[in-house]
Amino acid sequence: FETWLADADHADAYDDARDGLEMAAALADHADLLTLRHEAVARTSTRWAGPRRGWWAVAAAAAGIAVAAPFALQTPAPQAPSAPATASTNPSPVYRTAIGQRLALTLEDGSRVTLDTDSQVRVAYTDRERRLMLDRGQAIFEVAKHLPRPFIVQAGDQTVTAHGTAFDIRLAPDRVRVVLVEGKVSVASRDSRTIAMEPNDVLTAQAGAVTLHKVRDVAALTRWRDGALVFEDRPLAEAVTELNRYSTRQLRITDDAAGRLRISGAFRTDDATPFIEALRLGFPIRINDLPNGDIAIASIPTKK
Repeated sequence: FETWLADADHADAYDDARDGLEMAAALADHADLLTLRHEAVARTSTRWAGPRRGWWAVAAAAAGIAVAAPFALQTPAPQAPSAPATASTNPSPVYRTAIGQRLALTLEDGSRVTLDTDSQVRVAYTDRERRLMLDRGQAIFEVAKHLPRPFIVQAGDQTVTAHGTAFDIRLAPDRVRVVLVEGKVSVASRDSRTIAMEPNDVLTAQAGAVTLHKVRDVAALTRWRDGALVFEDRPLAEAVTELNRYSTRQLRITDDAAGRLRISGAFRTDDATPFIEALRLGFPIRINDLPNGDIAIASIPTKK
């Protein structure tokens, strides 16, 4: 690199590229740029069928600005929409997805449910209510409007009631998260506490405590439906935890220093190569294949 940079034309070109990246990073939170960025992510993440490599992807990842790049770790192909992975023949059908699969289905009233990786939902409609139970994983519910029966989703200790709305529920072993995309819902805990939510609200119930806050870009939290995950200045450990949900081949962070690195970007859930290459070339880490097929991520000690 030093030999290449010694050329005056190369040095000018490098300065121009560096200035552009620094400006993009400085303006990353500007409302207009956020809008353009997410529109670009939406277009590229659905159009790209395979990995795209280039110096700009690595440089942008290193600079901490969003990069539209595919992602995942040898996952099964997503299941065809509207074809349940598993459905029982009893009055309460069960729909589930395997690791790496997504499933979109339309219920008898016209409501739509999209299941994320490794998820399960049971449908128990009656004449009085439209009730579903999210047993594990994550799902987006798009509720048919103007129907008299309430639409109710049970997830852990939380009961979400909605009329003509769209919301995302994620049920983890230690928490329940509800993201309201549009409309209004109420969330009731088993202790009888009820909280009303408005669009862009995120409710988290954990260890008996319930918190509610707003986000500026609720669409980023539901991009998994399009096969993409969006991270904005997130610790690498958190990003890896999210990405590992979509594959049986796991990323393993071996030390805290690597886990604390910050990353931003949009990554697909069906090709790991660009994510791994961006980490390998853009961050001070080592990546090694483990005997069981997993991938180890370790920091490189800083020279003193």
